[in-house]
Amino acid sequence: MDYYIKINGNPVPVTEEVYKAYCRGERKERYFRESDIRNQTLFYDALDTDEIRGSDMFGDPFAESVEETAERRWLLERLKEAIPQLTDGERELVRRLYFCGDSLRELSRSCRIPVTTLQSRHQRVLKKLKNFLEK
Repeated sequence: MDYYIKINGNPVPVTEEVYKAYCRGERKERYFRESDIRNQTLFYDALDTDEIRGSDMFGDPFAESVEETAERRWLLERLKEAIPQLTDGERELVRRLYFCGDSLRELSRSCRIPVTTLQSRHQRVLKKLKNFLEK
């Protein structure tokens, strides 16, 4: 008995072993397609068009946009340039407040400086950094 499988619409002679393997694979694909139809499964690639991929239609609404990511990175680079221009005391204040997570009251207790003094220093440092970033 001769065995043939269709490739691009043309019958191609094959061995019995290849024919049976092909039929098993074809049947398995059909089973999965039928299962998807029965379970009402939809794949994103079924929505593909020439202009857009189907998976791109369902983005994360909470994800940061490319523009926001680029702007944040640019600001971080500018901030890295600005930090060395602060005095040692100002850098220490920024480090303790933003990197160590100390509050102004905790910093006030440990440095024995009034909270109001630290608040004004903090505001001055922020204004200095803001001015540098706006240049």
